[in-house]
Amino acid sequence: MSARCIAPSRRGACPRDPEPGSVFCRTHERAPPGRRGGWLSAEMRRRKLAAGGELDASNITPGAGGRAEGPRRSLWVGGKPPFDRDLPAFDMVVLCAREIQPEQTAFHGYVVRCPLPDGPLSPMELRLALETSKLIAQSLVARRHVLVTCAQGINRSPFVASLALARVTRLDADALIRIMRKRRRSDAIANEHFQELLHRLIRR
Repeated sequence: MSARCIAPSRRGACPRDPEPGSVFCRTHERAPPGRRGGWLSAEMRRRKLAAGGELDASNITPGAGGRAEGPRRSLWVGGKPPFDRDLPAFDMVVLCAREIQPEQTAFHGYVVRCPLPDGPLSPMELRLALETSKLIAQSLVARRHVLVTCAQGINRSPFVASLALARVTRLDADALIRIMRKRRRSDAIANEHFQELLHRLIRR
């Protein structure tokens, strides 16, 4: 039995305790069966992700506290993902490492390729990063779960994820860098070129 109701509320996860023998509180127990089924599916996805210890990724969604807290949407940043198995917790996987672009993967969702170097970006590469961030932002607005990856999840994937978050929040570059360093790694976005681009591109 869940420690609290797994259904979402307007402010995130439902804070109420579930009814005995249920994963829903009294209010959400009365929801239509289809809606409750969707909440159960989302909970199963979160549990599969938590059990998959091989995945080097961190939830950096604002308000998530480092964990997926509801079936609404989530944005994850990580290193090289496994390509030999599906990742059912995600709807989209973004590949930001230029050197890690396999032709085929076992992932059944939507794969976005954004091959970037771990250094200064050309105008074309910057345009690709911006276009990719727009796709990620659209997926978050559509309440999908997105994993943005590169080689180690330190520079390229946090950079592209920050551009995406800037599209759906009011956070400035400094705040986004702080979030990445708190929820992903303390050395995230250490690349000074990426820092300068974030400050130049993102306006409050």
